[in-house]
Amino acid sequence: MLLQAGYEVVVLDNLSNSSAESLKRVQALGGKPLHFIEGDVRDPQVLRDIFARHKITAVVHFAGLKAVGESLEKPLDYFSVNVAGTITLCQAMQSAGVITLVFSSSCTVYGDPQYEPIPEHHPTGNTTNPYGLSEHMVEQVLQDLAASNSQGRSRCFGISTP
Repeated sequence: MLLQAGYEVVVLDNLSNSSAESLKRVQALGGKPLHFIEGDVRDPQVLRDIFARHKITAVVHFAGLKAVGESLEKPLDYFSVNVAGTITLCQAMQSAGVITLVFSSSCTVYGDPQYEPIPEHHPTGNTTNPYGLSEHMVEQVLQDLAASNSQGRSRCFGISTP
């Protein structure tokens, strides 16, 4: 939809749980090309290069691991990619003066819900797996970052996904 709306889209992906084919499909649906950089969100040099080469005004952040079962087997991977990766991205955004971020979180941040359906104001933090905990930690980092924005123009948005 961003391509169809006329935006220039830059995609950073290490292709660990996606493929170049999916990017071809996005371009076909969008009707115009996008800029693809193969790299990792945890690599500060890659991020600096992207922000230096492209006029980035906003970031949509989907770069994370997202399997509950796998997170039980590889918790450090989830904290490294999801938490450290988001921090590295936010540092690069801050250096580049970019403050608009859309983050895709997860309903796992609610843990075992106290009631259903789960509204946005439901208590979070009682997570039951490393994936949910990593997403909750990222939400906390982003809330603290938004609160610290000295420009008073914080534009951090959260998108919860089931």
